[in-house]
Amino acid sequence: MAMIVAACDKPDIIPGGGDGPDPADTTQTPVTPTDSIPAKPAGRWDDTGADVPDWPTYNVVSKLADFPRVDVITGDGRAITDKNNYKVGTITFKDPAKMYSDSTLLTVPMRIRGRGNTSWNAEGGLKNSYRVKLDTKHKVFGMSGDRDWILLADVKDGTLLRNAVSQRIARLVSMPWSPRFRAVELYINGSYAGCYTLFEQKETGTSKVNVTPMHPTDTEGGFFIELDNKDDDDKYFRSAYFEKKIKFKDPDFEELAQKKFNDSTVPGAVFIMDQVNTLERLLSEEKFDKETGYWAHAEVITFVRHFIVQELTRNPDGNMRLSTYFAKDADTKLFMPMCWDFDLALGNTRSMQGEYYVDTSEPEGWWIKDYGDYPYIWEHNRPTYYQYMFRDPQFVELLQQEWETVKPRLDKIPAFIDKMYEYDKLAFAHNDSAGFAPYISSYGGDDYNVKHYSTHDAAVKAMKEFYTKRLAWMDTAIKNL
Repeated sequence: MAMIVAACDKPDIIPGGGDGPDPADTTQTPVTPTDSIPAKPAGRWDDTGADVPDWPTYNVVSKLADFPRVDVITGDGRAITDKNNYKVGTITFKDPAKMYSDSTLLTVPMRIRGRGNTSWNAEGGLKNSYRVKLDTKHKVFGMSGDRDWILLADVKDGTLLRNAVSQRIARLVSMPWSPRFRAVELYINGSYAGCYTLFEQKETGTSKVNVTPMHPTDTEGGFFIELDNKDDDDKYFRSAYFEKKIKFKDPDFEELAQKKFNDSTVPGAVFIMDQVNTLERLLSEEKFDKETGYWAHAEVITFVRHFIVQELTRNPDGNMRLSTYFAKDADTKLFMPMCWDFDLALGNTRSMQGEYYVDTSEPEGWWIKDYGDYPYIWEHNRPTYYQYMFRDPQFVELLQQEWETVKPRLDKIPAFIDKMYEYDKLAFAHNDSAGFAPYISSYGGDDYNVKHYSTHDAAVKAMKEFYTKRLAWMDTAIKNL
């Protein structure tokens, strides 16, 4: 049974403008967060980013004790060390100064487990990410009601802002769905665990990836899948043409024994595999006709918008190797519903030098456009989706048209970064002083993988400088395609 104290959450609204209250006065009536729910477009691929405000409107708190806080109490009082099995307990969401919403206290029974691949136990397990499943749906910190949430640690991001900034970019370019988020202080069994970002879980739903998943035994319908080369327990298939590891998200085929599905006769799995393999075949054969080529099997506008987000942030994981999502509904073609995983983006790492000889920490040069797969160590640039799409003049033309639309919005991202830093700086400072920011260091410089900075301010400044230079480079490069 959930315990709710204080006034009810405010009604859902369409995102709007507003600068918020005086930062020094947290006793006044709180504003409603302008990103509380997504706008409801008239059409599925409409330009929903046109009316997104420059930044969300929250109340600014003046002392750390008032910053929104999440308290996790596990049933056995022990740490969360397993990312495969849930641990039961309770979770409390506190917002004493009503920074995010009118609801100041919510306690809910829940289950929690670890999450992540390379991020799990990174930096010696200094700060892990978690997946939370509430017993019942609830609105949390002004975000629409749900059971499933992610507590993202961002332990490799010295700014703690890269995922938030990238999701804002995704909203501005009108991705079908962009998860909402809130910065929070996390405590586990009474001990401070750092500053986290609470994100909506990546899943299907009317306010998320808006498809109706088919039954596993159906021969057609909707689905949600993930391209990700990492090994885990998810059921998957290997695509026939680009040899991508595609994981089933919804339906997940949990009731079936085998892990790899390439030889499956399960109707739903066969249908999904056929959708992906047909698209890949048409791309690899350079079938660009809109009636008979890959356009007939893909909602190409979503591929364009996804490209803008990934290329603009120069995301090392964004070249369709990891954390890439596809979906289809009964009445749509295959589309890209969302973007995810940006902790190494926006100039944060040079890690691609070893595999692609590309320094993604530099703001100039193509990345997603030019670099596809690396099936063997001596073959560093096998073309896949985007490499073939860029051979299609119609795709390039659509990209240039979309860029002209969204570029003025993207000019406002530095102001968004400044505002988010203003909102969250007390929590950021606490995180750093408690030793949860290994890349805020006293010696500066950078190593092979992730950059180091002397202060949090320096890290944020460097990210803004990278973004500004990258945006200018992209503007020229796209216009000159």
